Amino acid sequence: MTTKTTRKRKRVSKIGKMEEGNHEVANSIRKRIEELPPLSSKCCIYKVPRTLRNVNISAYKPCLISIGPLHYGIKSLQAMQDQKLRYLQNFLRRNKEKTLKDYLKALKDWEKDARDCYIDRINLSSDQFIEMMLLDGCFIIEFFLNWYWDSLEEHDQIFEKPSLEHVIRRDLLLIENQIPFFILQGLYDSIHSSIPLANLTSEVLLGKKDLPNKFKKHKILHLLDFLRTYYLPKTLRNDPKYKKYSKCWKFPPGAGDLHDAGVKFAVNNIKLKTHSLLDIKFKNGVLYIPKFEVEDHTECILLNLSAFEQCHYHFDSYIVDYILFMDVLIATLKDVDVLLSSGIITNSLGNNDEVAHIFNTICRETNYDANNFYYSYICNRLVAHSKAPWNRWKATLNHHYFNNPWASISVVAAVLLLILTVVQTACCIIATKRLMYTDL
Repeated sequence: MTTKTTRKRKRVSKIGKMEEGNHEVANSIRKRIEELPPLSSKCCIYKVPRTLRNVNISAYKPCLISIGPLHYGIKSLQAMQDQKLRYLQNFLRRNKEKTLKDYLKALKDWEKDARDCYIDRINLSSDQFIEMMLLDGCFIIEFFLNWYWDSLEEHDQIFEKPSLEHVIRRDLLLIENQIPFFILQGLYDSIHSSIPLANLTSEVLLGKKDLPNKFKKHKILHLLDFLRTYYLPKTLRNDPKYKKYSKCWKFPPGAGDLHDAGVKFAVNNIKLKTHSLLDIKFKNGVLYIPKFEVEDHTECILLNLSAFEQCHYHFDSYIVDYILFMDVLIATLKDVDVLLSSGIITNSLGNNDEVAHIFNTICRETNYDANNFYYSYICNRLVAHSKAPWNRWKATLNHHYFNNPWASISVVAAVLLLILTVVQTACCIIATKRLMYTDL
């Protein structure tokens, strides 16, 4: 009996310890759930997912300057902190009626909304966060104004070295290196500049001051979103013709094969008067594509735009669809040559292999919605055109026999000679028959 009672007590003791342990775990989980920050609909600044980051790690890292909290405090970027303070000093001089405390108070009022824009909890104190927003926001504004007005201080560390200004502009367009646009707008409004911030931003980022009407309908989230908005096509995917082909389509062959099938390539900025990089049209056998310059930071900017869309606009992606479409067109050196010769691509890298490599690299690990692909309508029309035998025959004649005046003259001469030969043969036959009838 004693043995059975002892065993029973041990069993009860173990169960009690297990229940006590489960109780502690449950309390720990509840506490962590309660401490979770609430999800915000304002979230628009993200960390790059690991699968995308591994494609090109350096494309998402700032080279010279950190903006916002996600790269805050990195030692390799601390050299620009003194320049941020100098630019803050310049900013404070622009409106003598406002003091440093006035700006800090305004940023305190905006702090919660600004924190809600980030995907992760920001582990900075309120004072640290506000100081960071002030320094970074004023730096961007001063950088833009100096770029636009060319009103530089003596010994400016950025614009005295031209390569730095372009690297900083590249850093300002990284998905993880953003602050909310409303912070920039609030600070900028206080200095009463003669040029609107959106136009100033467009001038610095794109070299174009005038903004298309789509900016009136779109709330700008940050600088990378500004760039995406500028690139949005004139006709969006809610157009009926895009919906018609959204679920039944195929990718076309590359630019070289399309060229062999009679498709002509042309820059569409002149023909169709478009301001968007994404406005691709296929009309009367001509594929119109906006001019695209490939330079040192092209891959970086496209990767960040693509990552941002996949995080924030996954079901309304245009940049991702454009990159995929261009990747299909550009697979070989022949494809690159076709687009270079037509003026669609200008290559500042000097190596044509790099052009194909850029688009092929960007597309790795990219997710897109096949049932909502923006260029499905154009893809189907290109596939149909390339499969039509007559288009290929006509293209072969044009490429091999009518591509220069001497070849054309040779073809015409050959055709005339053939006709004359046929006529001469026919005349000989007729004359022979007449002689035969005369002898009879």
